[in-house]
Amino acid sequence: MNNLTQLKAKITFVVLAFSITGYFTLNHFRVEAQGTPEKKARYKLSAEDKSLLQNGDIIMRKGEGFVSGVINDIFNTGYSLSHCGIVLKDEEGKLKVIHTVSSELSSYDGVQTESIDKFVRESVLNTLIVVRYKADSLTRNQIAEASKSYLSRNKHFDHKFDINDTTEFYCTELIHYSFIDVFKKDMFPERLTTDHPDFLGLDAFLDPEKFDIILNHQEKKLP
Repeated sequence: MNNLTQLKAKITFVVLAFSITGYFTLNHFRVEAQGTPEKKARYKLSAEDKSLLQNGDIIMRKGEGFVSGVINDIFNTGYSLSHCGIVLKDEEGKLKVIHTVSSELSSYDGVQTESIDKFVRESVLNTLIVVRYKADSLTRNQIAEASKSYLSRNKHFDHKFDINDTTEFYCTELIHYSFIDVFKKDMFPERLTTDHPDFLGLDAFLDPEKFDIILNHQEKKLP
């Protein structure tokens, strides 16, 4: 069984567990994914950290839930990571994140925005990494605008994890198609030579030839 098949099987198991065990199990996993109030309160970006971020940066984290652990274990990046989004900086300088999340972990299913503070609170402590595509600010602004365009397209979360199905998006798939909208071609073809060509791993955003690491809260890369 290849990596992608394992991932799909394990996530399908989780979704079925939610359906069978009902309301209480669902809320248990929501609490696990979002963290307790104490956990939420203790992880935040400093003013200095926030000053480093720009429109179009890619922000990555490790989530608290079971599915986050599965993704982190199967698609090993060398860091503790399971989810990502695109940083949006509005005219007032306020930072938000556009990403796509399943309704099992959020009150809304699919592509959505939230404050960067909330995104950080729902991350495992000290797992944030922010990277920046090696291009001029105009191009990165275009990537951010492309991602925003999906907010009005009713894109639900892609539980099939199929990058070829554009009716629904998983987290890296949103970024993939935002890049396609700007560059008019697949910017991450390396996955096509792997055993999971339909899944774009977070490692794609750690390629030093394409991205610079702007912020890294993880002390060192895992062996």
